[in-house]
Amino acid sequence: PAASWTPEEETVFVNFLLSQFSASGDENPKGAMFTEAANLLKERFPNASGAEKTAGVCKNKWQSLKSACSAVMDIKNTLGFTWSDEYGAGIVIKNDNVWDWYVKRCPAAKAFKNKGFKHLCAMEQMMPKISKGSHV
Repeated sequence: PAASWTPEEETVFVNFLLSQFSASGDENPKGAMFTEAANLLKERFPNASGAEKTAGVCKNKWQSLKSACSAVMDIKNTLGFTWSDEYGAGIVIKNDNVWDWYVKRCPAAKAFKNKGFKHLCAMEQMMPKISKGSHV
């Protein structure tokens, strides 16, 4: 079976990475950090459902969370969209065609049509700050 994540497991994982990120000052967690995260999850959630959350599973989860965070940051920076931590992009029926066009361009955004991203604040602190423009 595939690993399944509860909201509580995700929160523990994200908070652990954030604490380690602050300590390391590095922009991307390394293998040892995922091993530590997997051990913490095993300790905190001994009866977790699904496959074991190994270092590899944790690394994949990190990639998935980074993708979600990038999608949310893109929504927040796209003219014409609003963002709510509770309701996501808050798309109503009259704007569905615009949303459909946008999701074709940014498929990772689909989950946030009417749902927020619980880990946005923590993830924003860990995402690399990429400056764009020629005079930065």
